[in-house]
Amino acid sequence: MNTADDDIRHVFTAFGGARCAVIACGASEADVSAVVADTYALEQRLTRFDPSSELSRFNADAGPRVHVSALLGELLRVCIDAYELSDGLVNAACLPALIDAGYDRSITEVRRRPAVTVRTSERREVPPLPGVLEVGDGWARLAPRCAIDLGGVGKGWLADRLCERFGNAAVNLGGDVRTRGAGPAGEGWTVSLCDGSPVVVRDAGLATSGTSGRRWPGGHHLIDPRTGRPARTGIAAISVIAETALRAEVLAKGACMVGAPAAAGWLAARGAARYALVTSTGALAA
Repeated sequence: MNTADDDIRHVFTAFGGARCAVIACGASEADVSAVVADTYALEQRLTRFDPSSELSRFNADAGPRVHVSALLGELLRVCIDAYELSDGLVNAACLPALIDAGYDRSITEVRRRPAVTVRTSERREVPPLPGVLEVGDGWARLAPRCAIDLGGVGKGWLADRLCERFGNAAVNLGGDVRTRGAGPAGEGWTVSLCDGSPVVVRDAGLATSGTSGRRWPGGHHLIDPRTGRPARTGIAAISVIAETALRAEVLAKGACMVGAPAAAGWLAARGAARYALVTSTGALAA
């Protein structure tokens, strides 16, 4: 993303080692530092890799109605919205299948020491999310033996919320990008798509998904809820520009599930402003 000398810029890692950045024009160091601190705090509350996090405790309490914070309640509603937008292709109830595929620890730990046994030969049914998750005012209920993974949907939502604190800024949380304002030079923010092409955007979201990033011997992190296994798709990477980072994240992940031949029509029907993809054979399409 483009910058100028008087911008406040902070680059850091979060979400299992993902590269993140906050660039703000006309903001203070304290404002940007607060965004970074809040990113770490929210990650700690919502990670599935810490059994003491609010999300892990919610998953462990599956069955009865339980109290949830306003933050977790909002994100659970966002997951249901993502399910509806993607026609069920982005399903937060995929966590048990994701663990079966070998993603049972942070991606750094999985790459360092892959699971000895990866249970991908047996089909793990991923239930329709609205059928197993209820969210009310201060409470939620998850069906027994189900578990939720906020994943990229949570990162997209958070990028939107953090960027909205500024009038002219860009926030990148591991590939989920939200921009606001005219950018450092007044012409917009320059972002790069997965095929390397630069695009100038204002008040937009960008997300990149695919099978080439978070992968390990025997699997990758994109679970197809129709099969309960890592998606068999010809898309190695896809970048989508939409009105928000959250929407771009949902559309990018859903497009991976439908595959390269159907991606263009599927994205157009859901309001994607632009996309670029790289297939597993290296061919490019846009």
